[in-house]
Amino acid sequence: MIDVIAFLIENFQDADACPPREDLGELLEEVGFDDEEIGDALTFLDVLKHKPLVPAESLRQSTGMRVYCLEELDALPVEVHGLLHFLEQNGALNPEQREFVLNALMSLPYEDITVDHAKVLALLVLWAHKSELPVLIGDELMAALNGEAVMQ
Repeated sequence: MIDVIAFLIENFQDADACPPREDLGELLEEVGFDDEEIGDALTFLDVLKHKPLVPAESLRQSTGMRVYCLEELDALPVEVHGLLHFLEQNGALNPEQREFVLNALMSLPYEDITVDHAKVLALLVLWAHKSELPVLIGDELMAALNGEAVMQ
């Protein structure tokens, strides 16, 4: 699924530039992705298109602290917690987007929960919401698509 998301980010300007779901599914099959990966990625895109239960403005104004449950603490590496905290504190992710990334990570097999996968999922949210990022943060997240750091 992460590879499908990376493909979408690299080949389409934003989520609105993607073809309709059926056509996109066919395109992804032609490229060589399997049905399960395609289905998972398209489901995440669908979720991103729906309005949240809590208005985004309320979440942005929230001053509360995110407390992780035991399941999240067990599954998510410390580096992932640090990345999400960094992105939120620097204005790259709002709380709603952070929660999407956390939920997406928690749906992955335990061995697939890595910092690079968290970066790709953060990119997915930002790409789907047409968010602008500071260059250094964008470069660091984009490095996860290629597997190599852009900046030292």
